[in-house]
Amino acid sequence: MTAVLFTCAGQRVDIVTEFGKAGAFTVATDVDPLAPAIYHADRHAFVPPVDDTDYVPALGALVRDYDARLIVPLTDLDHEVLARERERLDAFVLLPALDVVQAVADKYVAHKRFDELGLPSPPTWLPDELPDDVPFPVLVKDRRGFGSRHIFRAHDRRELDFFLAYTPAESMVQQYCAGEEFSIDIFCDREGRCLNAIPRTMIQSKGGE
Repeated sequence: MTAVLFTCAGQRVDIVTEFGKAGAFTVATDVDPLAPAIYHADRHAFVPPVDDTDYVPALGALVRDYDARLIVPLTDLDHEVLARERERLDAFVLLPALDVVQAVADKYVAHKRFDELGLPSPPTWLPDELPDDVPFPVLVKDRRGFGSRHIFRAHDRRELDFFLAYTPAESMVQQYCAGEEFSIDIFCDREGRCLNAIPRTMIQSKGGE
């Protein structure tokens, strides 16, 4: 039976449960004893915070203890750490290369990367790059935000100036996109080839999910 180690398990009960149904021995980690997903795994462990120097060694010890062959991060909190330290973990880390992780972690950098690759992306500016004719409404967004935190909709320049001054996060400004929202999950093999794509319409979002 293959052991799978889940990091930052949080509320991802569905993913941990499905791996178990597929026959994996599941080990879930988190810093929070109230994280529900850890109690749906075969084993769970509490680890140091992601930015702690003992975080990767703690995961490495769990890999050895359970002979885990796969590490699946369940939020993006530790993606950069795991991508950088993957060689120390002696298990396959389900993440792309470090430069890709870093690019998508910063929404403004991701926007620039999409432009370079010829992929459509809404007009996006840093606060000191705003044109005089900003096409309202726009969104003020945390560049490294997640879970729908620190996002504000501005309908005119007065609101935009207010939210840029109000937000505690390093932010960017992005044109608001109207219409029906779609989310697409893409399942790829280890060479990055798409095996399946599952589109769905967004009915409601709670905490980014």
